[in-house]
Amino acid sequence: MIYLDNAATTKPCREAVDAVADALCEHWGNPSSSHRAGLDASKLVESARAAVLSSLGVRGAPRADGDAVVFCGSGTEANNLAILGVCRSKSRRGRVIITEGEHASVENAASEAAREDFDVVRIPTRGGVIDADALASAATPDTVLVSVMLVNSETGALYDAAGAFRAVRAAAPNAICHIDAVQAYMKTPFSVGALGADLCTVSAHKIHGPKGIAALYVSRSVLRSRSISPVIFGGGQEYALRSGTVNVPAVAGFAAAIARASSTRDADASHMRALREYLIHALPEIGARPNLPPNAAPHILSVTVPDIKSETILNYLSSRGICLSSGSACSTHSRTVSRALLAFGLTEREADSTVRVSLSRSTTEDECRALLDALADAVRTLARMK
Repeated sequence: MIYLDNAATTKPCREAVDAVADALCEHWGNPSSSHRAGLDASKLVESARAAVLSSLGVRGAPRADGDAVVFCGSGTEANNLAILGVCRSKSRRGRVIITEGEHASVENAASEAAREDFDVVRIPTRGGVIDADALASAATPDTVLVSVMLVNSETGALYDAAGAFRAVRAAAPNAICHIDAVQAYMKTPFSVGALGADLCTVSAHKIHGPKGIAALYVSRSVLRSRSISPVIFGGGQEYALRSGTVNVPAVAGFAAAIARASSTRDADASHMRALREYLIHALPEIGARPNLPPNAAPHILSVTVPDIKSETILNYLSSRGICLSSGSACSTHSRTVSRALLAFGLTEREADSTVRVSLSRSTTEDECRALLDALADAVRTLARMK
């Protein structure tokens, strides 16, 4: 099997698997308990919290009155907490700004905010660039939240989120800025400070960690001003923002994946970028077109194969043992054309003929060559069947 769907999920690294097993077998106490077993588990959780903060460029040891890391069950949950948590903390309704090509967990949470009488504005991202003029027009003094993904999960576009946040704050200094960094995390360098982000979503299973664990960074200013409310209620764990017993084994695996990724991040990014460039130059020769934003993450490449439906291409490649996707795994079962691809500027016909190649540090040039060979065969074979 040749696996080229790493934007959907990655294979857990050995370090993460070992950390999960160790926590399950040796550190199985409830971290909220005050006895020895609970304190032992709590140490693992707090160590992982510090690892996430450090990976986001937050210096120094975690403090009770400092920035927070709230562990969640998924990036989707963390995005919902960011958007609905901020909106529901407000006594008055205001404006929420997102982009047209956001992940479903942001788009649908914003739609829910609209049902709760918030004014939601979606900014165009044609060509993989945030429309600065539209953003400037949308940013009004009553803006309470802006949420932007750092890397688009379908096109790989790397957005100028820092510029977007500055533009919004020029009009609304108290607006909360949320970055969905799930696809950017450990792939392209950033820090929450340099971005100007109050909230930041990251996920373990995109960086060779376990599924079922993600984190929402929450700045100390947001905590102090109580500008975010829980969307899950219970025992008040995780700064009273995400109740429920913390998943200690998954948290431990997350920390191990961060350590592994941090040690080779630059080399891994360079490796993936070289493979992406190799594909970009080779794809036109077989009749396929890469969709290229001006700035992109190293691991995602959107490819249009004209006049052949993506579902047909994916089935053909799967029969050859090659795993790709047509976009975000969270919307795979949707029958609608991808919003992200339409926002990028593709027509509905082009979007319906587009697949996503996503690489990892373990992807090889031989695997990319096999993909090109299979795609070339698909173009020849499927074109005759039209």
